[in-house]
Amino acid sequence: MAQNDLQRAALTALTAAGASALKKWVGSRRPRAGRLLRGAAAGVGAAGLLAAFRALTGDRRPAPGELVDDLLSGAGKGVIYTAVLDPLLPGPPALRGALVGTAEYLSAPWGGLLRQMSNLSPVERIPIVGALLDAGDAEDDPFVAYLIFGLALGLLSGDDEAED
Repeated sequence: MAQNDLQRAALTALTAAGASALKKWVGSRRPRAGRLLRGAAAGVGAAGLLAAFRALTGDRRPAPGELVDDLLSGAGKGVIYTAVLDPLLPGPPALRGALVGTAEYLSAPWGGLLRQMSNLSPVERIPIVGALLDAGDAEDDPFVAYLIFGLALGLLSGDDEAED
């Protein structure tokens, strides 16, 4: 029990340190509204692809209400991805998405990377985003599910440098 508390405290300290460093690094740079909308659409698309993958593999077949929750959660994750992580990650969109999917898998026991990063995003001021990120529970998903979601999110959100 004490080790679990120690792990939780260490994770909280690392998250706080990372948040502080990222806030300084990102500075006042804010993504445009069109980019955030494209991120939300990419998140919905990635969640839809993941739902199709689950249905094809027979892993789990969500009820219609759960599918809507998963799609809305994907929209929230897409907004956080485009607002916070995408501008910071190196490489092409597929690599950035794969990195996020892997980090999301590794941080799933603590709520996932995108949920933890939501407080860094300028869209935190929009109450619906927090509610969207709370939807769904994919802690039991295999690594390939996280990778599919991340790759789809990266590819569907596109390359920010091409817009400039």
